[in-house]
Amino acid sequence: MWLKLGGILACALLVQFSCFAECTKLPEPGTCGVDFADRIYGGTITKPKNYPWTALLVFSYGFYKDLYWCGGSLISDRYVMTAAHCVSDLSDEYKLEKIRLGEWDLASDDDCDEQTICNDPVIDVEVEKVIMHENYTKGTFLNDIALIKLKDAVTFSEFALPLCLPTADAVKDKNTDELTYTAVGWGNTEHQNKTIQYGSRYKLHVQLNGVTNDDCGKVYDNIVPSKLCAGAEAGKDTCQGDSGGSLVAAVDGYSYAYGVVSYGKGCGRGGVPGVYTRVTSFLDWIDDHME
Repeated sequence: MWLKLGGILACALLVQFSCFAECTKLPEPGTCGVDFADRIYGGTITKPKNYPWTALLVFSYGFYKDLYWCGGSLISDRYVMTAAHCVSDLSDEYKLEKIRLGEWDLASDDDCDEQTICNDPVIDVEVEKVIMHENYTKGTFLNDIALIKLKDAVTFSEFALPLCLPTADAVKDKNTDELTYTAVGWGNTEHQNKTIQYGSRYKLHVQLNGVTNDDCGKVYDNIVPSKLCAGAEAGKDTCQGDSGGSLVAAVDGYSYAYGVVSYGKGCGRGGVPGVYTRVTSFLDWIDDHME
C-alpha cells in the first residue's frame, strides 16, 4: 500500500468576499465554492484560475526546503483543511514552513497559460497552529483529517477563495455514491517534470466517480462509514503528493468538499478506488476546532 504524501466591508457583505467570522465560522456558497476559470493521475492541466481554494503545504526537512509533499483546501480566511497523515510526523527537523495559495505552475514565478491568462503572485502564509484529529490512527487511517490555522487572515480574491463544506442538509445528505467528483493536485502523474522535486509542474484535475463502501471494502480493510471511496477507472486516480487535497463535487453551481485525499493501493489501477476521509463525518469536529 502506498501512502499519499505526498468581509470586505461588514457582516452584511460577508457573503461576497470574506469569512463569516462573526456570523458563522464558515463562509457561505457564493463566497466559498466559486471557480472563476472558463485530471493527478490521468489528469489534465487546469487553467491558472481553476480551483482557487487549492493549497500547497510547504515543508522543510533538514537542509531541504520548499518540499511540496501534501495539499490542502482553504475553507475560511484563517483555516486550511488537510489530512492528518500529512502533519502527524512533524518535528524539529521535519517542519511545515508555510501554506501556499494561488499556485499553478511550480516551475515559474509567473503563472500564465498559453492565452496569457495570469494569476496574481502566489500567497505564502505562515502557520500559527496545526490541529490534528486527536484519534487519528496511523495503520488504518481512521480520522485522517487536520486543520491548519494560518497566522494571518487571507484576503480573498479570484485566485484565493475558500471551498464550501457541506453543512446545509441539502448538500450534507446527498448520496455520495452517486456523485461525480473532481480531485486536484500536483502529485505523481504521467506529466513528470524533472525540474521540480515532486510530481507535476502544473496543477491538474481529474474526474472520479463515487464507489460504494461495500464495493470498496472488497479491496481494502477498515472501510468504515467515516471513509469515502472514489475512482477505480484505469488511468485516473489521486496519487502520492495529492494527500490532504479535497475530493470535490458541484451542487447547484457551487463546489463542496466531500472527501480529503487519504490513501490507496496504486496510482490509476483499474478496479482499485482511492480512499478519502468523509468530510460530513467530521463537520462537528471541524466546527469545534475552529477558534
